[in-house]
Amino acid sequence: MNIHNNTNYPYLFKNKQQSQVQFRGSKNFIQIGNTCLNKIGAEINPNSLNKLSPETKTILDKVTPKRIKELAQVNCFAADKIKTHFDNLYGKDNYTLIAIGRSVASIAETMKYLGSDVKIIPLSGLRKGLPDKISDIKVYKKFLNQNGINRTTIEKNQNRKYILFDYEYTGETLQSADTFFRRDILKSNPKNLITASANTALGDDFHNNFHLLFSLNRFKEFSKVGKLDISNLKNTFTQSKPSTAIEYKSNMAKYLRKIFLFNIFESLKNGKYSNSCEEELKALDRHYLSQKAMKARMEQMTKRMKETLG
Repeated sequence: MNIHNNTNYPYLFKNKQQSQVQFRGSKNFIQIGNTCLNKIGAEINPNSLNKLSPETKTILDKVTPKRIKELAQVNCFAADKIKTHFDNLYGKDNYTLIAIGRSVASIAETMKYLGSDVKIIPLSGLRKGLPDKISDIKVYKKFLNQNGINRTTIEKNQNRKYILFDYEYTGETLQSADTFFRRDILKSNPKNLITASANTALGDDFHNNFHLLFSLNRFKEFSKVGKLDISNLKNTFTQSKPSTAIEYKSNMAKYLRKIFLFNIFESLKNGKYSNSCEEELKALDRHYLSQKAMKARMEQMTKRMKETLG
């Protein structure tokens, strides 16, 4: 496809010699992106990306908002730093990261392409704790078993760490997930099953660059998994894929995930990414929810600190 002579996109260029995209509203923005992304199919991976023509890549690059490019780079930076954190702690071949829920799914997905052993599972809505009895638990056990997560595997590999991993807002989700695995899934108490938060793994960078992005759910938009209702596990399989999850039924959401992944793989290939998300943070800072969310977070942290100190 010669983009300079393509009559399907007359609004892309000022003239045949200039490859500068001219936006004319979100309708054209989505139309251009989807036309190119539909050539890839349901999902983007490095292999499918390598098959794209340079012309198509140019279009995708031009229609990507700057904020999504920044988020992709920040996501790669976080994935690389978190991988290094766990590699240094346990050895790069001695742990399996089990990312629960949507907050860290895109980061965990990127870690997988960097070489980490990663499982990404739908497990959300646990901040208020677990019900005493969970119906249809066999359905979820089957799902986990197909992904290599079961009692036999964990107990057999005592020298390997199995890390339940999430962004920690109050810490209650990770605690509930740990209880869920030990009580309902494994019916065992393995010492090599542990919990860890993105907050700790990112260290100072979390407080400087990531807390607002996580608290306002910016990474959730690109999650590989949907939201899971723990009281309705029959929907595990329909909710565990972006194409069927409630959040991803709209074409816009599917487009955003694809364009995000396109930029993830381009960033990884080029090895150029940073922890700077200036445009995105500026936009969030202008949003009234940012102040409200950060105030609530600070109040929660202060409360927990007082409780800890007695």
